[in-house]
Amino acid sequence: MALERRIRAAPGTKLVRTAPPFVCGPGCGIIAHVKDGVLVKTEPGDFPGNRHICARGLAYPKWVYHPDRLKYPLKRAGQRGEGKWERISWDEALDLIARKLNEIGAAHSPASRAWVVGGGALGSLTAAAIMGFAGACGGTFILPLGIGDSAGPSGDRVSYGTLLAHGERYTVAFEPPRTILVWGNNPAETDSFKWHRLRRAKDRGARVIVIDPIFTPTAAKADEYIPIKPGTDAALALAMIHTVLKNGLEDREFLLKHTVAPFLVRTDTGLFLREKDLQRGGKDQYLVWDTLTARPHPSTAGGGAPALSGVYALGNIECKTAFQLLAERAEEYPPEKAAHITGIPAETIERLAIEYATRKPAASYRGMGLQRTFHGDLVWRAITALAAVTGNISFEGYGGFEPNYLAFMTRGVPNFLPILNLYDAVLTGKPFPIKFLWMARNNFVNQVPNFNRVLREILPRTDFIVAAEMFMSVSAQYADIVLPACSFFECSDVITPGGQASNDHMQLQEKAIEPLYESKSDYAMLAALARRMGMTGFMEESEEEAIERVLASGHPTMEGITLERLRQSPVLPAHPYAEFRTPSGKLEFYAEQLKAFGEELPLYREPLEGESSAPARKYPLSFFSTHTRYRVHSQFANVPWARALDPEPALNINPQDAAERGIRDGDIVQVFNDRGSVKLKARVNAGIRPGLVNVTQGWSPWDYLEGTHQALTHEIINPAQQAVYEPNAALYDVRVEVRKEGAREPKKVERTDQGRGDPEEMHR
Repeated sequence: MALERRIRAAPGTKLVRTAPPFVCGPGCGIIAHVKDGVLVKTEPGDFPGNRHICARGLAYPKWVYHPDRLKYPLKRAGQRGEGKWERISWDEALDLIARKLNEIGAAHSPASRAWVVGGGALGSLTAAAIMGFAGACGGTFILPLGIGDSAGPSGDRVSYGTLLAHGERYTVAFEPPRTILVWGNNPAETDSFKWHRLRRAKDRGARVIVIDPIFTPTAAKADEYIPIKPGTDAALALAMIHTVLKNGLEDREFLLKHTVAPFLVRTDTGLFLREKDLQRGGKDQYLVWDTLTARPHPSTAGGGAPALSGVYALGNIECKTAFQLLAERAEEYPPEKAAHITGIPAETIERLAIEYATRKPAASYRGMGLQRTFHGDLVWRAITALAAVTGNISFEGYGGFEPNYLAFMTRGVPNFLPILNLYDAVLTGKPFPIKFLWMARNNFVNQVPNFNRVLREILPRTDFIVAAEMFMSVSAQYADIVLPACSFFECSDVITPGGQASNDHMQLQEKAIEPLYESKSDYAMLAALARRMGMTGFMEESEEEAIERVLASGHPTMEGITLERLRQSPVLPAHPYAEFRTPSGKLEFYAEQLKAFGEELPLYREPLEGESSAPARKYPLSFFSTHTRYRVHSQFANVPWARALDPEPALNINPQDAAERGIRDGDIVQVFNDRGSVKLKARVNAGIRPGLVNVTQGWSPWDYLEGTHQALTHEIINPAQQAVYEPNAALYDVRVEVRKEGAREPKKVERTDQGRGDPEEMHR
């Protein structure tokens, strides 16, 4: 085949073009070298614009053949977490699981049985099959993005009508951009596709500006680095809008054509004015003010000259345009005020705003770290509003990808439950009880916030837990049944476009080697379980047959894509969606559905544990747990090559904060708050802002001297995010103190809350 002519292979070696499901790329192409059925080497696969493989990719053989791979099903023989196991057969394991599913469903409800998948560890076919299985038995599918990744998508659902895979591309799809804002994003370490795109743009003359509280490797390669106080980015974006409008640099044509800017908003209700508000029997359509006729007319009517700004009286109803309201909101954030909030000089804010509005097109790369605060959705909405005001939104080459997962859900749609709502579902039975949990490549216990509460309250009240894993993860240690799962080299799947403008292509995850030991693919596990539960006509086909059914589904994004074509190379799917999927069909920087929360317009709200909060009076340091190039969440932490480069966790702390606490590089320190603590080495790092400390996430409790970083985090729910999509774990909205080991404990301050409950009451 053509692939073999491009890449040299040793005699007797088979080359297999496959793709990993991990979100760090996502989906970098991989050429697997297989000899005598053994994966011996990995190389970068052919991919448009990218020929790259990272250290993790090179280490795949070490990962696949790691001696700690789970080899056969295990049944708990002691207490949960005790580490005592009994080897059992697959038949015993599946029979027991089927019996427990039936018993728990009968004793509580079908919805009490829940499945949670790994964030970026499973291919699209497998994720859809798990969702379909949950639906077929009336169970619950746990929405997984809420472990720190759902605030931004919630904001994009408001602005664009879709989640991040669509909204992010609208602000980065310029070829070539002249200005690039890398906002709370570190692709040099965490996203190779994005990083190569940025470097190519920079080579063609784009100015790259990084806005981040941490001087990252990406910042080191930028033209300008702007350090910002954690969680204050919305104030910066609004101050930039203020400057743009003050200088008359708004893109009026874009605002009128593509956004709700000219839509009239009632000042009494905060809702868009509709024809039915003015006349009996009127239609439910939005109105704008026509400056030619001095009358309102439907936004879809065309013609006329819609007003962009202004206040209008229609009988006893007063209205303002949505743009007028946005301008008034921006007036609340002059650069001088934003400078106090963000720590960025006012003159820098003004210069940045003018450059963004005039050196066009300007791309905005928003990172997931940017939105891991309690109000992270407002941050992404504010940046989107800035892009809309300046016309820095692109429709070129992208309109949305929507694979047809419904083929796997013909037996019923599952109940959906955000992962942060799982806590209450287990403890209170609301909105329904969760008594059974199947974790598919989801290291739930290690990765969700408030580790101590999970161990103390959540796990003891869950009747039965299954973990499908490659290794004995922290979560698997607390399961009742552990099932050995295949690596992606040992099963077939499809990798569909996702993430943040990294990779638009669809790829085949081609099986390269046979499953090792007694491991099975997640799809095969569920297919066997379905037969035991009497689900006839469901998941009876092979993985490849299921892939072919999706490709032949007739969905417009699948047009012309076949299994054979995917075997040859990645395929760019059809993109049938042109603009926005909001209720208005326009970009909605004004969101009437959030009026009840006072968030109809983007605004700056201080982080839940911000500088003036009650926690900050006791715990003066902000705490981050950022991503690293050496792991994908907690995966690959056990690979020897990765551990040689990154042997242990360390707390990065600014020299000023370290000196105030008598801490030197390499000292053992304790990081703590009311929820928990962790003990580890300190790394004095001038690239960290004063007032901020950081440890890379994904480490397990056994990697620390004591405790774990997730014991510091909280699971407080933002109701506005929940109303739109899914609440976010505010993993970067955390306050701590740091003490050198052996130092005297600071005087304790009495406090009634334990880091949970009503957020407003908690932080008064």
